[in-house]
Amino acid sequence: MTSSDQPGVPFVRKPRQTASSSVDHDEENIRTELSRILLRSKSVATSRRDEFADGSVAYDVASMVIIRLASLTERSEFSPWAELLSAEEIAAIRATRNIAAHAGYAVMNDDRFWEAITVSVPEIIERLLKS
Repeated sequence: MTSSDQPGVPFVRKPRQTASSSVDHDEENIRTELSRILLRSKSVATSRRDEFADGSVAYDVASMVIIRLASLTERSEFSPWAELLSAEEIAAIRATRNIAAHAGYAVMNDDRFWEAITVSVPEIIERLLKS
């Protein structure tokens, strides 16, 4: 939106731009996002396990790791990458995201969450980035 020169009309909607559907652009964006998720996951692994609990910075970063990874699995341009994951991996990523995103939805097992973020997620992302 931009400001308007017309009195009484504060903003005017700009015309919508058509999005590029370039496969190369999609792949670059996905690789960039995977790299960012991996960096966040590694930052969690540098924290102490005994301090990893709901409310800690590392726990919040871990929640974002799983939320962002799960969102990738739901995007159509991620389909070729999703074929490199097992159905169990995708289900586990999405279930963990649901628990992390919906506090009170279910009790998070912090030991399993730590293991997922510091071991499983990096292994998955490194596998995807090698493809």
